[in-house]
Amino acid sequence: MNGPPAGYFLVVPPPGYEQANDAIDLFKVAGILLNHWKLLLVAGFLGTGIAAVISLQFRDIYRAQAVIAPTQENTGGNNSLKNTFGGIAELAGIDIGGGGGRKVEAMATLMSHGFVRDFIVANDLMPILYAERWDANTKAWRKGAKPPTMEMAVKRFIGRRTIDENTKSGLVTVRFDWYSPELAAKWTNAMIEMVNDRMRTVDINTAEKSLQYLNVEMANANAVELRQAVSQLIETQVNNKMMANVQRDYAYHFIDRAEPPQSKQGPKRTLISIGGGVIGLILAIGYIVIRRRATHASRKQ
Repeated sequence: MNGPPAGYFLVVPPPGYEQANDAIDLFKVAGILLNHWKLLLVAGFLGTGIAAVISLQFRDIYRAQAVIAPTQENTGGNNSLKNTFGGIAELAGIDIGGGGGRKVEAMATLMSHGFVRDFIVANDLMPILYAERWDANTKAWRKGAKPPTMEMAVKRFIGRRTIDENTKSGLVTVRFDWYSPELAAKWTNAMIEMVNDRMRTVDINTAEKSLQYLNVEMANANAVELRQAVSQLIETQVNNKMMANVQRDYAYHFIDRAEPPQSKQGPKRTLISIGGGVIGLILAIGYIVIRRRATHASRKQ
């Protein structure tokens, strides 16, 4: 066949060609970086130093932790009372279901924003939560500083608090992070005690109102069966009121009270410093690559 070759030609690289080029490129990059080892070293040390200085500006944070368990409700005989006298109990505002209502209510109270708001007010925490804006000498907010709102304080407080409930064991772990280990422990325990006090007060008031209603019904009841029903309900409310007044750990009892932590939770200054060094190296490598490409581009022109 005469004449020049015609058609399409496909050049197939020999085996191992791509791997060899990759190896060459990697060695080439490593060589370039080694040639600029002084720059990389300075960038690494500079990034580490800057990150270390920044980390020193952060205050130490301590985590206090308390483990609590819901207090068991006294539900003896409540099911039979509910079946027999449920209608009267509902009119009197008496809960004799024994369905774990106190446990659910206690957890809902502990996690509610309204409870946190009342806790902040009761303990006068606004100046502590926003100490950077508070002037302790004048007992007022600093001039030029915007006074924080209660909504802001609630969000800051909740952001420092963690509540975990183990659905299998029923145990609840309450954690609080703050700059003072003493305050972190104090507030953690105080939150649980406040839940107990609040639910105790609510149940005492409910029992008293129920007793007032039941006493009126007892005075107006003529049928023997009705008087017996009201009498048993009155006995139940008297027992509930007595238990609320006597039982200190009404909704939760402590398995492990929070104690001031000895070691800080954060910041992790070593990790922050290492991260700063890594960022410094990355920026230095990026600078080397960009400068090399710009140099090649200018030579081609």
